[in-house]
Amino acid sequence: MKKITVEYGVDSITKQVENGFTIGDLQDCDSIKGALGYGDNTKALINGIEQGRSTVIPDGATVRLETAANTKAGK
Repeated sequence: MKKITVEYGVDSITKQVENGFTIGDLQDCDSIKGALGYGDNTKALINGIEQGRSTVIPDGATVRLETAANTKAGK
């Protein structure tokens, strides 16, 4: 088990998670989503650097979630 902090807007939550917990796991976690109120379209940053869904979150990390900009394909 490891402890991470998740921030969204002005709110934050500290949570114990399993080893191997990834950014994708975090973005899909209903209990954290419910506590912080974010939607499905987010990007995750650690130390200001955007992380991919498969990135394993290190122990003690603070992950900042931001609403991702919508993009439109084509013209």
